[in-house]
Amino acid sequence: MKILVLTTIFLLVEADLLDLYVQHMDETMGTNLVKRHPKDVGPKPRGKRHLKGAMRYGHFRKQRLDVEDDWWIDKKVLKKAMPRLPIPKPDGLAFPNLSERNNNSEDHEVFMKKQEFQKSEGFSTFAVKDPTDHDDVEQVMLEGVNDDVEIISDGDISPGLKGDPSRTPKKYHLTEKMSKYQSLKQKRSVSNLNFTRREILDDVGDVILEWDPSDEEIVTFRVTAKTLGYVGIGFNEKSHMMGADLLLAWVDDHDYSVNVLDLHGLDTNAAPIIDQSQDVDVLGGSQNGTHTTITFSRSWQTCDPEDRHLNEDNVRVLWALQDSDPELNTPVWHGESRGARALRLRGAVPKPSPPHNPDIRHWDVKLNQYAVDDKQDTIYWCKIFKAPPFNKKHHMIGYEPLVEKGNEGLVHHMILYECASTSPQLGKDSKISGSYCYDPTMPREWETCIQPIVAWARGSKGEWFAEHVGIPVAEHKEGSYYMLEVHYNNPTYKKAIDSSGIRLHLTPVLRPHEAGIFVAGVAVSPLHLIPPHQKEYATAGYCSPDCTNKLFPEDGVNVISVVLHSHLAGRRLSLKHIRNGEELPPIAHENRFDFDYQQSHSLDEEVKILPGDQLVTECVYDTHDRANPTLGGYAATQEMCLSFVVYYPRTDLAGCYSMTPATDLFKTLGVTNFKGVSLDNLEKLFLTTGVEAVTLPTIVQQQLPVYPATRPSEEVDEEIIKETETAIKAIKEFTEQVTDDNVFARLVIEDPKEFRGRTLAEHMSALAWTDELLTRAIENRLYHGRHMTFCRKRDDKLAIPSDIQMFPNVTRLPEKNQTVCRERRMMSSGTISLYTVTTAFYIFALSLFLC
Repeated sequence: MKILVLTTIFLLVEADLLDLYVQHMDETMGTNLVKRHPKDVGPKPRGKRHLKGAMRYGHFRKQRLDVEDDWWIDKKVLKKAMPRLPIPKPDGLAFPNLSERNNNSEDHEVFMKKQEFQKSEGFSTFAVKDPTDHDDVEQVMLEGVNDDVEIISDGDISPGLKGDPSRTPKKYHLTEKMSKYQSLKQKRSVSNLNFTRREILDDVGDVILEWDPSDEEIVTFRVTAKTLGYVGIGFNEKSHMMGADLLLAWVDDHDYSVNVLDLHGLDTNAAPIIDQSQDVDVLGGSQNGTHTTITFSRSWQTCDPEDRHLNEDNVRVLWALQDSDPELNTPVWHGESRGARALRLRGAVPKPSPPHNPDIRHWDVKLNQYAVDDKQDTIYWCKIFKAPPFNKKHHMIGYEPLVEKGNEGLVHHMILYECASTSPQLGKDSKISGSYCYDPTMPREWETCIQPIVAWARGSKGEWFAEHVGIPVAEHKEGSYYMLEVHYNNPTYKKAIDSSGIRLHLTPVLRPHEAGIFVAGVAVSPLHLIPPHQKEYATAGYCSPDCTNKLFPEDGVNVISVVLHSHLAGRRLSLKHIRNGEELPPIAHENRFDFDYQQSHSLDEEVKILPGDQLVTECVYDTHDRANPTLGGYAATQEMCLSFVVYYPRTDLAGCYSMTPATDLFKTLGVTNFKGVSLDNLEKLFLTTGVEAVTLPTIVQQQLPVYPATRPSEEVDEEIIKETETAIKAIKEFTEQVTDDNVFARLVIEDPKEFRGRTLAEHMSALAWTDELLTRAIENRLYHGRHMTFCRKRDDKLAIPSDIQMFPNVTRLPEKNQTVCRERRMMSSGTISLYTVTTAFYIFALSLFLC
């Protein structure tokens, strides 16, 4: 009876569930039907459902649902049996030049204005008439998915197209109705596309991404891939599809339409699903015998929770290739043809390399067959170099890394320091293979090499400077010496032979301004504490106004780029700028710090730092998956918080940084005294290096500040040396059996009594770090409390005595007004579709009838 009643009701109302579902999806996605050609209009055949080339789903063409009698035949076999079209001569895209960088967009422009429909070798084209311009007809390559188009005629097939040769491309004209992204089309017309950014996403040049970031609202991409199937492009924080914002692009095998499908990945390794809102506008596309090229636009912020907000921060751009088109908008798995590359899509455009000039030469500063020890996970290796005999000062105008192939995962960072000393001993040292950095065996003269002139970290491509600045090289007639520091991060204990280094681009034609680099941030020391179990925990390095007032000229200095550096726990980094108690816009910031992509931040506009200004390098860490506290140190599992600031005019400043006073840290942790050593002696221990280094436990030596407050040659009298030796002896007496690499495992607590007998390391691990009140109190005290500040010059001396200062009270910079996207969120969460209402109505009617 129920079946009979249901059948009768649906016959009476002539309901069609599939039509209702299609209507529901059209309303949800904001799609429109394409007007059919008159020849396609007619009665609906029985026994088979037809959606003749007319149904659109978002911004892609829905695959035909016609079921033929030979549907079971393998398409690959069918293609082999089909006659092949003559393949045109390969164009430039078939042989990508991997050395090209920031190519002129005109070299690859595929759009031509004011031309009627024509046949072009290797491409199929059709004319699109702009409704706002009745006289202009723009030629767009294969724009078969424009919203609201009308088929007006069939044309001849062009050579080089894939698919069934019996099919013919069509010409389209825009109808009066505008798509929801028509305003974007008008704004990003073919004539004003200018792809100023270009990146090869894979290792061999099969996937090339170009984009135009000049518009404030939208970004236009052009992807060129070596495939005749689909190319996938995605955006995510990591190199996987889980939770990623994905785009699937292809040229249809059957009707040669250009399709871009907006999808997103789930939180599992399941196949991606189609976004409810299609937020991509197709501008054009083409295909030849080997490559597919598709151009599309989207908003930087689409307000779709399933899309990524693209901005100046790091993002992993994913790619995938497949040699077949999606079937029913479902892609075949790409297999191993995939990858990812970290980029800043909206960041400042890097300075281009200068035009070819015979005066520009290069100097390669490289290690020579260094054997990486497979028994250590962290190695800092240093080597001395003597500048080439140029006979005159040169300017370095750019640099690039020379990382040996196969060792990319080992080389974490490289810094080239200028040595203040011109001692002939450094010339002799330049002939040896090198030494462990910050080790008692390192020659004493090398300690004068503290002025960085190049700071490179993993993932960076190097940097070119603006035409008006250069960093001086080889300026000492008696000989200029440099020290290369290479950090090998080797957690898998890999054995390798490495000859990595840095290539300096030099010119004898001096630039108008001489630039320099100074380091700001937190001195590398175990006093830099980051608790475990924290989603966000902030630390800060403070550059005092006394230092900038002492060393900067009256009209200040101009910052042109910044390298922000941290390790594996780093998440958000910034170089803050304070003047007269007010926070100015940050000089550089990174809200999604990527350990594997530490490209320098070239500034669009130079930032002036005046005498008396203050700088704060802030680092926010994520240690939610760590069970023990993380300390400052050289290993990747330890932490740093540094800014390498490139500026002009060059001054004597080499480093302006701070550290938490040892006594403040211990008291913050509730410890007032240690067995056998006073807090004052410990303070001096942490501030001094090179003092009887042979008697100093190796692990203590390697964790002292990279820019220490004092040297044996300055501000260290015999009494301090004696007290420091006493402290070292006391530590060794009570910790002879300790093998923990943590220096705090060598300190035994005396007071207070409730902690007596514990080592400081045990005490720190036992604290209730999951207690939010405790953690925030410690964070606030160490961040906003007292800082021991240092102001070190290029000659390895302190410009002013180290001093303990309170962190300044600052009027915070108002946060940017972020787009709330409230309307879209309400639509996505609260809109009731026609399909839902209709279904509910039928269910309600049935329930009443049956009752």
